Amino acid sequence: MITVESSILHLFESYSLALLLGALMGLERERSDTRIAGLRTFILVTLFGSICGNLALAIDSSWLIIAGLATIATQGVMVHVVRMKEQISSGMTTAIALLVAYLVGVLLSQGQRITPITLCLATTMVLCFKPQMHAFSHRLEKRDLYAIFQFILVAFIILPVVPNQGYGPYLALNPYNIWLMVVLISGINLVGYIILKLVDHRWGSPMIGILGGIVSSTATTLTFSRQSSAVANISHTAAVVVSLASTMVLIRITAFISLINPQLMEYLWLPMSGMFIGGLLPIVFIWRKARSENAPRLESKNPAELSQALIFGLLYGGVLLAVSVAKDFFGNEGVYLVSLISGFTDVDAITLTNARLSLIGELGSVQAATSVLIAVLANLVFKLGMVAVLGTRQMFRGTLFCFSCLALPALLIFV
Repeated sequence: MITVESSILHLFESYSLALLLGALMGLERERSDTRIAGLRTFILVTLFGSICGNLALAIDSSWLIIAGLATIATQGVMVHVVRMKEQISSGMTTAIALLVAYLVGVLLSQGQRITPITLCLATTMVLCFKPQMHAFSHRLEKRDLYAIFQFILVAFIILPVVPNQGYGPYLALNPYNIWLMVVLISGINLVGYIILKLVDHRWGSPMIGILGGIVSSTATTLTFSRQSSAVANISHTAAVVVSLASTMVLIRITAFISLINPQLMEYLWLPMSGMFIGGLLPIVFIWRKARSENAPRLESKNPAELSQALIFGLLYGGVLLAVSVAKDFFGNEGVYLVSLISGFTDVDAITLTNARLSLIGELGSVQAATSVLIAVLANLVFKLGMVAVLGTRQMFRGTLFCFSCLALPALLIFV
């Protein structure tokens, strides 16, 4: 009796979800002017997939699923051929979507839930955002596509074959771990870069500052410091963008540490929360003066380029080795000195180094957290010097005010 009830419940869930997921994809296709299938067709195809899957389970034969898939594919091809003969515009998108709908139904019959629902949502989004995807593809330059291909090379081809063992003094250099950090940094930077390409400068200085902090706060500071001197009346905007980008670095650091060594955040959440709040408050004040100014375009190199990845890998490996040597010869003071020097050029490398060394027990948690804060403060000093040399006096005053409020909570801890 229990087996019968369970079987009936499984069929009910399978067919109900098939109906709903098929309707979701069909509703989107119903809005298309050149559709070859609409709401009813997608519902029926998903139900057909679920029926084929359940029958295949009942008679223990997977050939029934393959036959059903071949049937849907054949019908799609036939409709496409007929429309071409009648000189009616017709793409293959809907035909492929019907195959996905069929397979969603099959997966539901196998007792799966998360995978078919995810596939359905992803397919619907791809179908729905066709204009945006086409517009985005046209905005990408050829070098951007090459860089995306290079990221795939870095993440999925090179990483699996890199040796996973320590080399060099103190066995501090593990090629696999170094390259894994390269993939992590390149991936996050690439996501920010793509979003920046999408929103451009039309969303105003706050959005540019946020995305600039995700991609590279140092590059953002360099760009807007130069533009504040070259373009009239954008000093307040430049100060807002640079300060917001540097504040967003705290979110970036938090994400890295949370991925590698979440326990380290127990020692950092309080000072970094204070810095984040302290950094935002003056930005709101200055932004009121910057609303009337036009937000200039932020130009940034694609961070997924292979040369960028190699440079960061060398930098990260160098910092990793320097921290190990400094700790052995000079103790805590040596680690702090390396953090200070590294922070002037790049916060990511020293952050990842401290998080990893703390995770494996080579560095104390308090010592690692202190080193991260030192690197962040050093990086703020470096960027402020950049603004002083390249930017206007008005931008420097605004940036100095924001950076002082941003750094104050960390300085209070050291005092």
